[in-house]
Amino acid sequence: MNTGAEAVNTQSQWRFTGMEFQILWEAVGRDRLPYPLKFRPTAETMTELTMQRKNAALRIRQILDESMTDALQILAEPTVRIEVSGFHGARMNMVTRLHGAIAGEWGVLVEQLPGAAADSGSDVVLSVQRASVLVSAMVTHLPQCPAGKVRVASARNTKHIPGESILSRADDPRPAQELGRFFRRPRTSIGEITISSGSAIDSRPNRGDVVFQWNDFADDGRYIVRGGETLSAVAASALDVETAIMAAVSTKRQQR
Repeated sequence: MNTGAEAVNTQSQWRFTGMEFQILWEAVGRDRLPYPLKFRPTAETMTELTMQRKNAALRIRQILDESMTDALQILAEPTVRIEVSGFHGARMNMVTRLHGAIAGEWGVLVEQLPGAAADSGSDVVLSVQRASVLVSAMVTHLPQCPAGKVRVASARNTKHIPGESILSRADDPRPAQELGRFFRRPRTSIGEITISSGSAIDSRPNRGDVVFQWNDFADDGRYIVRGGETLSAVAASALDVETAIMAAVSTKRQQR
């Protein structure tokens, strides 16, 4: 795989329809789109679908070059990948879909624009940049929100039992009750960020993935939420979110 500057700097950004990107990804030998991208064809008949795929493949052949091929190789065979999926908007029906891939000194960012429905995205924007700035670029695509006003909120977490709260019934239930009230407030955005090693064979989570959520609360701000023995919500600015992702990326790269 060529990850040299000449290869990736010929052109650094492309925009595809969902169909075009699906065909491009199939050409790399993958049958599942990078998570959390989703695409559902709009064709009503097989004949119409065949024609749409033919037209999409024609455009891909016209624009495919070494620079794009190198970007796709980074996306398909990364050292570390970052998956971002969330919802925002007045009715929480606007979808955020981002996928980042890092290999060597280079990073590839895939953003899928919102589609007509939440279960299928629209156009896909593929861009190449230095690995050192990829995370910062991804964070700029999150809904804008200031840091929360409460520095940290936490309570002991127990193993989830269906039908019961994930918050513990400790001798003193007040921390769990307070955290429950904390999370029941109206949100303006919510999402999950996963940092993983290597390429994804399927959509199943891997042992060792670093996973956390962001929660944006109305009239308050953004919090990074982590599970584990303690369920915690920590006030987070855009820089704090970037720092949290970068720390996980650094750990994953050192493990390779």
